[in-house]
Amino acid sequence: MAMKLVVAIVQNEDADDLIDGLTAAHYGATRLASTGGFLRQGNTTIIVGIPDEAVQNVLTIVAQHSQSRRQTVTNPFPDSTAIPRKSGNPLEQFIDQSVAGKTPEIQTGRATVFVLNLDRYERV
Repeated sequence: MAMKLVVAIVQNEDADDLIDGLTAAHYGATRLASTGGFLRQGNTTIIVGIPDEAVQNVLTIVAQHSQSRRQTVTNPFPDSTAIPRKSGNPLEQFIDQSVAGKTPEIQTGRATVFVLNLDRYERV
């Protein structure tokens, strides 16, 4: 039987509901504490080993139990001069607001999901 490993990185606020949704659908999941790179804040990584045919159902559950939020952040780049400034850089507005003394607000994503092929899956 072909298997997949779904790795979903979600905001901490969504983790309990997502675990509940996966459990209600009879999917076992492992929850890991993790930290995001850009905001350097805690989040949760949930891993699920499933048959190939269950991937879309699990992705639907992740989408239903994760939400985007607006979040005020402090500048994670105190020395913004070290960041290359070029047109189209998505961090440019964020950096400009931070340097100007404003506290920028960003839209966070709902979830980041990776679906990987599994060579082997066992429950022992």
